[in-house]
Amino acid sequence: MANYRPIGLLIMEKSSLVNPLNARQRILDAAVNVLAQHGYTGAGVQEIVDVSGTSKGSFYFHFSSKEKMVMALVDRMSEKLIKATLKNVRNEPTPLGRVVTGIGSLLSTFSKRRKIAHVLLINVLGHGKSNDMKFLPMREKFSTFIKIELDNAISVGQIEPQDTELIAHMWFGAIYEIIMRWLIVGQPNPLTDATNTLILSLLRSVGAPDQYLELS
Repeated sequence: MANYRPIGLLIMEKSSLVNPLNARQRILDAAVNVLAQHGYTGAGVQEIVDVSGTSKGSFYFHFSSKEKMVMALVDRMSEKLIKATLKNVRNEPTPLGRVVTGIGSLLSTFSKRRKIAHVLLINVLGHGKSNDMKFLPMREKFSTFIKIELDNAISVGQIEPQDTELIAHMWFGAIYEIIMRWLIVGQPNPLTDATNTLILSLLRSVGAPDQYLELS
């Protein structure tokens, strides 16, 4: 005699297997909203599951813990930010033009996505070494981008030789502080109001000639 399986159960089982990548995406999207509202400590797996319209079984199929889910979220957000920034500099003909455009693009992207910026830089950082280490590649990739373009600027005579690795980390630190101040105290408002002054200060710090300062 064939095993009898209720139709409703079969539909549920089938639907649970459909497009698992979509379920993962929905969980991560929901996590952004829940983390932004409650912070890392207050964000519960059940609420993330409820907001995403999935299930705890689906959650733990994709992530072994809330920490692992947050690590995946940080990884995804960081990668998207870096890709968007680097894409926007492709058509710039000069090294300083590319670094100026890259910094402007990063500030503009955060300005349009305050919730993501808040989750990435405030709600997640400081809640475990693993999560902090996940943010490190973003910092390193952007600092490396700055260093490479400053090295290129030296090669073509836009600026004098100098310690570009140290300067790149100093520049990223300045960008980070501007974004954090915007997130915490709401200034400047909008964030992009700081772009020209920040870029002008950074370019002057490496001795960029007047014609390149006009890029800002």
